[in-house]
Amino acid sequence: MTTLRQIGFWALTATLAAVSLTCSSDSDLSEPAQPAALVMVDGNGQVGAINQTLPDSLIVRVDGDDGQPLAGVSVGWTVAGGGSVDHSAVLSGADGRAAVVRVLGGTAGELTTTATVSDLIVTFSSTAQAGEEPQLIVATQPSSTAKDDVPLIQQPVLRAEDAVGEPLPAGLSVTASVEGATLTGTTTRTSDGFGQVRFTDLALSGSDGSYNLTFSASGVVSVRSTDIVLSSATEGGQVVITTQPSSAAENGVALGQQPVVRVENGAGQPVGAGVPVTASVTGVTLSGTAVVETDASGNASFTNLALSGANGTYHLTFSAPNAAEAQSTAVTLATTSAEAGQWTAPFDWPIVAVHMMLLPDGRVLSIGRTRNPQVWDPATGVFTDLPSPARLFCAGHVLLADGRVLVVGGHISDGHGLPNMTLFSPTDNTWSSSTPMARGRWYPTATVMGNGDVAIEAGTDEDSLVVTIPEVWSNGSIRQLTGAKDSLPWYPRSFLAPDGSLFLAGAPRSTRFVSVSGVGSSRPGPKHLFDQGRNYGSAVMYDDGKILYAGGAYTTNTAETIDLDAPSPTWSWTAPMAFARRHFNLTVLPTGEVLATGGVAGTLFNDLTKGVHAAELWDPKAGTNGEWTTLASNVITRGYHGTSLLLPDGRVL
Repeated sequence: MTTLRQIGFWALTATLAAVSLTCSSDSDLSEPAQPAALVMVDGNGQVGAINQTLPDSLIVRVDGDDGQPLAGVSVGWTVAGGGSVDHSAVLSGADGRAAVVRVLGGTAGELTTTATVSDLIVTFSSTAQAGEEPQLIVATQPSSTAKDDVPLIQQPVLRAEDAVGEPLPAGLSVTASVEGATLTGTTTRTSDGFGQVRFTDLALSGSDGSYNLTFSASGVVSVRSTDIVLSSATEGGQVVITTQPSSAAENGVALGQQPVVRVENGAGQPVGAGVPVTASVTGVTLSGTAVVETDASGNASFTNLALSGANGTYHLTFSAPNAAEAQSTAVTLATTSAEAGQWTAPFDWPIVAVHMMLLPDGRVLSIGRTRNPQVWDPATGVFTDLPSPARLFCAGHVLLADGRVLVVGGHISDGHGLPNMTLFSPTDNTWSSSTPMARGRWYPTATVMGNGDVAIEAGTDEDSLVVTIPEVWSNGSIRQLTGAKDSLPWYPRSFLAPDGSLFLAGAPRSTRFVSVSGVGSSRPGPKHLFDQGRNYGSAVMYDDGKILYAGGAYTTNTAETIDLDAPSPTWSWTAPMAFARRHFNLTVLPTGEVLATGGVAGTLFNDLTKGVHAAELWDPKAGTNGEWTTLASNVITRGYHGTSLLLPDGRVL
């Protein structure tokens, strides 16, 4: 039996043996529109790095012989010159469009992608450029001095990157070696999911002298460490500050971040217990216990140091016998807490609040990796345990206009996401489920659009594959934006643009505008001025259409702004923060200023030994293009998965 797809009334004739039965309508049989034209819409002439995905989808439109877009037509896709497309055939949508995502091949040069419908052909051209080869980078250098056959105090950490600086997949085997000496310990390690390779017990033995470690892996450019001086000498030690004091202090009040120092001998090894370390300062009075002895690991931890005197910037000095002294980073002294802000003492939370949402009644909903979600009432301090129908760690979430919280996706295991759509009602503290998404999502972003719909993009699915097709949730229903495919990193920073589109502000240097109408579409946005990508930086919309994006990478203190209401929006530099940060939070205050809190510095993914404790306040109206002011420091290091939000009374949690 043949199926007829056509518009209008129809006639069907079925024949069995010699018997004929005819059912007819009142109108004549009309012929359906046939494909008459295949039109190139977007994606031609792009340039990208070898083995990488082109930023824009390749889009064609099928028109019928009546001149109108034709839906439901199969468009075939083939490639030449290497690489691939995500689908070999795509049905045209209601707007006649069909799109694919193009991955370039491994050889530099011109490539083509051909879309075909019957005898209609459209050919896209693109250029693959050879970038740098995959390489190893020493994120943390080993100790500059070593003692014979004693594990290095500072063990090296490597980062494995592809041609465009993204982490290589987990499992790369990296080997450490040395010439002229013997290297002991576990000399071969494998990379994790963030491309990091950590050595833990490397030690050198041999003749006194200067050596370099070499790190190598198959198919990756090797790298050498800085010099390591191997010596049996014990003189010429030094004091090393492992935890800096707070960068801001209130007059006469103990520093929120107390310093910790390590005393090393001439071979870079800890001196052991019982060595006195003295803290001092010039220009103001230092109170508290200023002399502390080292422990068995050579560490001296101060507990109650405070500065008193005139407002200004000062440095603490730490000294020990037979060791070079060390000077701290700057500590800014303010007379009152009002000048620098004030932190309360830390208090216990039942879970690690990886996700936090302010509810309309002023309570706070929090979700962690383990245990049940919690609702906290700031007025009473009481927590309410709220078992949820799905594991919601590493999901996305938004507050809907009716006061409910919509949580998209969730956790199966690291990298593997649930398709669940989960709703929380604060009026009766109940959970419910909505229509699931087409695929699971782990680390997705959800954004409320102007009509109340919720756009959902990015994340990895049940098989840990990147979900390239955005979806829109509309009062319980789900539809896919097949015309807006894109391979996005986890948790893209997304905002509702003044024109009603979705603006993907980063973290990559490239940005995009996405229309959520129909099957969706996208167009390139302006590139960031910071050319390394702001991975794990923070972004907020601090005013209508105006976005601040700061920090990120490994690591930067730079910051940029953009005004999406401008005729041709472009990124502009604003003043840099005083501290380089990643994994930190920006919080928009009622004044229109933006508060930066927490984060870590350094060249590791989440180096908790380099926590940033000073808060900073950005004023968009100060200076020529905004200024930052350093405020009081908190006590606890808050890095990866740290959260913050503005409470109704103006405090920041």
